[in-house]
Amino acid sequence: MELPSQHISQIPRTYPLKLPALPPMKKHPNDHRQIGGVWWPALVATAVKLLLIPAYRSTDFEVHRHWLALTHSLPLYQWYSDATSQWTLDYPPFFAYFEKFLSFLASRVDPTMTDLHRGLNYASPLTILFQRLSVTLSDFVVVYSAYRLTRNKIFSNFDRFLIWALVIWSPGLFIVDHLHFQYNGFLLGMLLLSISCLEEGRDLLGGFVFAVLLCFKHLFAVAAPVYFVYLFRHYCRGGLVKGFGKLVIMGSVVSLVFAAAYGPFLYYGQIREVFRRMFPFGRGLCHAYWAPNFWVFYIMLDKFLAFLLVRLGFNIQAPKASFTGGLVGDSSPFAVLPTITPLITFITVLLAISPCLIKAWRNPQPRMASRWVSYAYTCGFLFGWHVHEKASLHFVIPLAATALKSMEDAKHYFFLSIVSCYSLFPLLFEAQEYPIKVLLLLLYGILMFFGFSSRFPGPTSTPPSVVVKGRDNKLETPPFHIGWLGKSYLFGLFVVEIWGQFLHPIVFGDRLPFLPLMMTSIYCAVGTVYSWIWQLSQIISTH
Repeated sequence: MELPSQHISQIPRTYPLKLPALPPMKKHPNDHRQIGGVWWPALVATAVKLLLIPAYRSTDFEVHRHWLALTHSLPLYQWYSDATSQWTLDYPPFFAYFEKFLSFLASRVDPTMTDLHRGLNYASPLTILFQRLSVTLSDFVVVYSAYRLTRNKIFSNFDRFLIWALVIWSPGLFIVDHLHFQYNGFLLGMLLLSISCLEEGRDLLGGFVFAVLLCFKHLFAVAAPVYFVYLFRHYCRGGLVKGFGKLVIMGSVVSLVFAAAYGPFLYYGQIREVFRRMFPFGRGLCHAYWAPNFWVFYIMLDKFLAFLLVRLGFNIQAPKASFTGGLVGDSSPFAVLPTITPLITFITVLLAISPCLIKAWRNPQPRMASRWVSYAYTCGFLFGWHVHEKASLHFVIPLAATALKSMEDAKHYFFLSIVSCYSLFPLLFEAQEYPIKVLLLLLYGILMFFGFSSRFPGPTSTPPSVVVKGRDNKLETPPFHIGWLGKSYLFGLFVVEIWGQFLHPIVFGDRLPFLPLMMTSIYCAVGTVYSWIWQLSQIISTH
């Protein structure tokens, strides 16, 4: 109903109508300038990776070179049973197919590289260049996934660039992939791609990408319960008939992925060998270098109790495999406490994830996908069986997507990413790589500090989700800062490094060589446990 025009002027204007200012119009998510912008941090990262080509490389370099030769020289049904080298194939079939693809190119670059016998421990300049470039080029998956994470969200150009930089310039990825040598970048890119699909509401595509990821590296299966519960409650909704139909579609897609991966090996009767290689439970609870997780405290408690009981006169038999010697084995490594089995770690991880599963069941929210998945990988890292220190990347990289949601998220990411990167330092133990790893961490720390300080400068520009009321009842926000407790802990990392790198050789000489590594693991484990508790509190408190 409209008022006659002659009466409009008679309406009192005591309270003038004031509409809120509309936010500036955002560009379409497919704007070419946005996707073009992500290549700038990518090109900078690529330049750094090229400079690192002649740097240190671990035995993983020979592992992947041997896998090139193995998949190139042998028929498929012998891939998981061959024992020509001690570095047997223990990744799922899709990664073996990936190595097979690379081997076609490698055999043309340097034929000896893909020779099963003559290529053992082979590292010609062309081999080094080829393998380094293969990692660098595959990293463009993580570049695209970083773009996808911000594509359909309302971000300023600064926020978008900062998230890209946090992901693409991660010092942990530089250390593990481009110095130590692995292919974590494109695998984590697939994980971020799957998460971005869930956040966009494209559940079927997200489930498909995650299934493909599991067939590349099975250690990502820690988040499978989260994916199952979330997709069952979010994708398979709409009533009994419609929901069951969607469940059948999702199940069919996942089954086809696993059939493509494992079907050929099932056909040749090699499926048992595949799973035996993928799940070598005989390796022991801990990796030779202790990952900074919960079991570090369990080990130290066992050693303290054993020492105390021996001093009190009890006959305590020392374990055959000593953690402080960096060894693992099938025998019990504990002198007093009960032995931890793979089943115990599996149940512990599942119980730790359960609050997240309950939340996903009750209220499956796409915006929580990255937080839930990161938390699941944190639980797997803390309580899992034979966890590698490199697995911290599984939850640190996805958390970059949540780092700008609030100042508390930014502070947590700042803290956790430094702890994670520092825990990787022992992987690079040669003197010539020491300045590189320190410089990578310092530059990333500076990037985070100034980036988060610009994003959360104080009362004028913080989004409503992070504001608090001041004394004058106005909305205020403090600037980005690290509290005294966080500063004290981070300063402790500096103390641990000074001791291990400089003071320990002076004080002890060649004695107690395990002590610096043990101190690093224990101290970083404290930070990782704190991160787990913080993430859990965020998940429980979020409505």
